[in-house]
Amino acid sequence: MREQPIGEAVDDDGDLTGVMWPPETEIEVSDVHASLAKAVAGSRGVRFFTTKLIDVPSDATLGAVQMAIDETAGEACGIYLTTHVADVDAATGDPVLVDEATRPFKFPCSGGFDEAISILCENMRLAGIIP
Repeated sequence: MREQPIGEAVDDDGDLTGVMWPPETEIEVSDVHASLAKAVAGSRGVRFFTTKLIDVPSDATLGAVQMAIDETAGEACGIYLTTHVADVDAATGDPVLVDEATRPFKFPCSGGFDEAISILCENMRLAGIIP
C-alpha cells in the first residue's frame, strides 16, 4: 500500500486584511439606486446585482455594493452604499440614519460578477474608501 504524503501545517497567525462578500443577489431595476440606474440608462441587457462588503479582520459589515453588468458590451458599473447615524431624534431618542452612495464607477469587464466586484473593490481600496 502506498503512503499518502503528509501536508504542512497552515500558519493561522497571518495578518488578514481586505474585504470579502457573500454571494450576490440579482435585483430588479426598481430596487437599484437612482444614480446607478441613471449611469447605465440606455444600455440593453443590463443585469443588476447586490451584495454586502465585510471587513475581513473585524468581520463587520461595511456597507453594500450594487452592480450593473452589461455582458454584451463588456462593461460594469458599481456603487458603494453606506448608512450612517447623522443625529438622534430629540423626542424619541431614535437614531436618524442617512444613506450615502459613492458616484457610479464604470469600467470594462468581460467576466461576471466576481470579476466586476473585485475590480470595483480594488479601485475603492486605492481611493481610500474601503480598507
